[in-house]
Amino acid sequence: MHNVLAMILGGGRGTRLYPLTKERSKPAVPLAGKYRLIDIPISNCLNSGIDRIFVLTQFLAQSLNHHISTAYRFDPYRRHGFVSVLAAEQTEAKGRSDWYQGTADAIRKTLRHAERLRFDEFLILSGDHLYRMEYRRMIEEHRDRGTDVTVAALEVERDKVPALGVMEIDDRGRIQRFVEKPQDPAVIDTLEIPPRYFELRDEPVQRDLFLANMGVYVFNRDVLMDVLHRGEEEDFGKQILPQAVQEGVRVHAHRFGDYWEDIGTIRAFFDSNLALTDPVPRFNFFDDVDRVYTQGRFLPPNKINAAELSRVLLADGCIIDRSTIRHAVIGIRSLVGEGTSIEHSIVMGLDYYETSEERETAREQGLPLMGIGRGCEFRRAIIDKNVRIGDRVKLIGGDAEDREGDGWTLRDGILCVHKETVIPDGTELVFG
Repeated sequence: MHNVLAMILGGGRGTRLYPLTKERSKPAVPLAGKYRLIDIPISNCLNSGIDRIFVLTQFLAQSLNHHISTAYRFDPYRRHGFVSVLAAEQTEAKGRSDWYQGTADAIRKTLRHAERLRFDEFLILSGDHLYRMEYRRMIEEHRDRGTDVTVAALEVERDKVPALGVMEIDDRGRIQRFVEKPQDPAVIDTLEIPPRYFELRDEPVQRDLFLANMGVYVFNRDVLMDVLHRGEEEDFGKQILPQAVQEGVRVHAHRFGDYWEDIGTIRAFFDSNLALTDPVPRFNFFDDVDRVYTQGRFLPPNKINAAELSRVLLADGCIIDRSTIRHAVIGIRSLVGEGTSIEHSIVMGLDYYETSEERETAREQGLPLMGIGRGCEFRRAIIDKNVRIGDRVKLIGGDAEDREGDGWTLRDGILCVHKETVIPDGTELVFG
């Protein structure tokens, strides 16, 4: 896989994930208590033998830069490998000076960093999906077929089709038509997977299924250079792929049959994280072979003082006093006071512990200490990092209209407390 260059798209402003993207780029959003979203595609690359990786981002990249620089340091003998952030640069090009306008535009504007490297294929990935994939198999299939472009494809049900790119393929897996986010029911009907698709694979015929684009592409180097240099199309799904199919470029689908989730919205992020607390979650972090890598931290073991925990994902370095925590993700260095109840919630934890001097200063200023105080109640909530929550605080999300207050946002029925917010004793935000 030394002839493959991976480029991970960090996305735009991440407005659908606000307020988690208020102070960080989308790939830097914490996941599962101790990881970041970017760790998923990078780990998939490393587990597939791909170690030349660019991460493209343009908004609030400092947190992402810090994470990548500390988490992915290759040894000096692996001199060709790297994981590097390419932040958007406002340079004059064709009389324009602007940011990335779409997925294809992002690759086009960073090609000069790639052109000097020796490689045969581009592996283009999204930075906000949760899945485990062996890219090696897809690339080998791409080479064996002698194709120009390969698109990873996932079978989905009809209700998901309007939010995805959907493709029609022939018996050999070549894409005949590519439609981005179809809304017309009549058009959607024409894209249903035909019975022959299953019969050729000796599988039971299933109805009302569609092949969706996962945002994972393999391009031959010269093909991608050509399509990007001769036009100004901004997006792969909306423009590049449909046009390539129409022009006769050999574009094939690679079938993927495992768990995949786009976690680009607050609701999807919330549900995907809490699903990790299932007894047998669909995405498994407990894999000794295909590991998920992240920043190494030298944190103490968790300290649990007579708490009741049920279906909890508990990261390192936490102190939990006599509390009740059910169906929750508790992030690194979380401090939870006595008598607190946390249910159906995500607590992202702390980036650092307060020193005794800092704690004394906070008391003098009338501030709660970092972490969660005593006698609190959280339900349907996301507590971002480095918060100070006092005693007897109630934070309960619910099915109400989206709204925003001082240090908090209600979105998709989830009450999100912003990073580094201070919530005084006795505060009640109850929406359900």
